[in-house]
Amino acid sequence: MVTFEADIAGAPAEAATALCAALGAWYEELRDAKGTVNSNVMCAGLYMTEFLAAHYPLEQHHYCTRSQVKTASGSRAQRLLAQHGEERKFTSEGGRTSRATLDHAHALADLFNSAGEEAGLSDLTGLQRTALAALLQAWFVRRIQEDYFGRKRIEADIDPDHPVRTAVAALIAAGRQRGGNTAGALAQHLVGAALTLRFPDQDVNVESYTTADVQTGRAGDYQIADTAIHVTVSPGEKVFAERCADNLRQGYRPRVLVPEDRVAAAVQLAANADLGERVAIQSVEDFVGTGVEEAGGFSKSGVRDRLRELLTAYNSRIDRAEADKSLKIQIPENL
Repeated sequence: MVTFEADIAGAPAEAATALCAALGAWYEELRDAKGTVNSNVMCAGLYMTEFLAAHYPLEQHHYCTRSQVKTASGSRAQRLLAQHGEERKFTSEGGRTSRATLDHAHALADLFNSAGEEAGLSDLTGLQRTALAALLQAWFVRRIQEDYFGRKRIEADIDPDHPVRTAVAALIAAGRQRGGNTAGALAQHLVGAALTLRFPDQDVNVESYTTADVQTGRAGDYQIADTAIHVTVSPGEKVFAERCADNLRQGYRPRVLVPEDRVAAAVQLAANADLGERVAIQSVEDFVGTGVEEAGGFSKSGVRDRLRELLTAYNSRIDRAEADKSLKIQIPENL
């Protein structure tokens, strides 16, 4: 059952309850046999709630041209999501090129007009209707978070016959393309999964990507014996001048893992902090890739098995530590 929270100040509770109930029934009917909802439905919801704030009852000239919903675009959908604090990359077209988006817009206009009449929208002030429209738009944002981001896993071309470092590089590239903190979280949990495979007897910690070392008492993102491991996709001065320097004072051996294209920058930052000879710097691709290949005995079948174990362990870490399940990796059938 789809629920909502009346958390937009000024939105009339009775009208909100009635419209959200009608929306929930309409939305659930659009799920396919696999339980998914097309992103065109979600895009139509973002746009039509925006038009509802300006017009009631809704007529076609308020929200559409002959062939599409007015203002529909990937950038427009992204801006509306951002207004609700959602910064992850959504569909690039925003439903603009699909006739289905316009069909859903017509259906929503009918729903808002009929259910709105029963809920007394005609009696609302402009500010009340604006607040109600914002609440309904937030309702659609939550559907996008659950049914789009929550189900959409990270995908990349992974060939088990190639060096494992190429699979790791492809995953980091996919994380960067998605935007936000995806690449950083992905790199950190891949390293954690690789450490679990390499040191099965060690208690490799599992925390959210946003958990600071100081909160856990660790010397780094991971701590194996006397080595403090720091994972970052955007190395800065702080990791060397503060964290690595503190590691050395505490008797730890610091190791900084960064994407391959950031290794040179990390080496320079370490030199700037006068730590060039005292900090190990390595690419995430090589660290994870070599660990998996070693665990697989450098045999073709062994490496394939260990690569699948790596991705399975990674997904398990996401389940345990992260609220955002879209950080999971889609494990390809060729593994």
